[in-house]
Amino acid sequence: MKKEIDLYLISGFLGAGKTTFLQKLLQALPDKKIGVIINEFGSLGIDGMLVEKEGIQLVEINNGSIFCACLKGGFVKTLIGFSKEEIDILLIENSGMADPSNMHLLLQEMESMVSHSREDSKFRPYQYRGAVCITDSVTFLRHVQVLAPVQNQIATSNFIVINKVDLVNQVTIEKIKEKIHELNPEAYLYETMFAQVPLGLLDEKLIDNGYVGETSNQPWNRPATYSLECGTQVNKTALEQFVKKMQPLALRIKGIAETQEGWIQVDSVGDYLDIKPFKAGKRDVITHTKLVVIGNGPEEFEERLGDTWKSTCMEACEIYE
Repeated sequence: MKKEIDLYLISGFLGAGKTTFLQKLLQALPDKKIGVIINEFGSLGIDGMLVEKEGIQLVEINNGSIFCACLKGGFVKTLIGFSKEEIDILLIENSGMADPSNMHLLLQEMESMVSHSREDSKFRPYQYRGAVCITDSVTFLRHVQVLAPVQNQIATSNFIVINKVDLVNQVTIEKIKEKIHELNPEAYLYETMFAQVPLGLLDEKLIDNGYVGETSNQPWNRPATYSLECGTQVNKTALEQFVKKMQPLALRIKGIAETQEGWIQVDSVGDYLDIKPFKAGKRDVITHTKLVVIGNGPEEFEERLGDTWKSTCMEACEIYE
């Protein structure tokens, strides 16, 4: 009998700490052969540059949700491709706006495709271990009220990480727990900072809760997502001003920028902004500034994005969906 591949899904809204959790999980599994799928709404892949571990096999699926009709075909084919590799574990980090309600349906679709394929003999089955959902204590209560993907990320997960608890008070934490249990009464909750979760606890508590539903991700309701690239160095202070001016209209701003002081990583969600030095990994070939901005503003968002960049950073840039 063929050895199964353990399959884990990492979900959570924009900026909750999914990539940090993934990084720590990879560090905790030094002896395992691991495949990673990273999904991003933007056309630029940023998170893939932040994930580094010797020997991992990484595939990025960008420009939409892997659970939407626009990308699910490619996602299923990627799952089939990984099933033929010599890996022990496959980790999937879905986009922050992704709704994984149809994860089981896509796994069934994959199995159906394999059963009709001549390459069935090369396929190793997956053991779906379940979904871990990372929540942002600062923004969760605001977003869960109005965004179906956030609600369904909770419903599909058995192990829910309440992250960034150091940034809120105990009253807020209790309200978060109450809302989570309203959506998923059986979920196991773990409070933490910096997305730190003991591997032993994850092994003990994580299960597949069997949730099956229809995803809310559709081509017509995806948020405005733009990529911004600049071929010259940018001023760090001006870049910070750009991000702060765009924050009221943006769900998420993240990327890598080249400044006179060196390369930096930009990470913004809500009113939060983190700018820190960035060192490229062995796989990364980075030649210029790349930012992804996910909009939450008016229809003229792209125009506002361009005007704000020109009024702060001044350098010429290319903006595209």
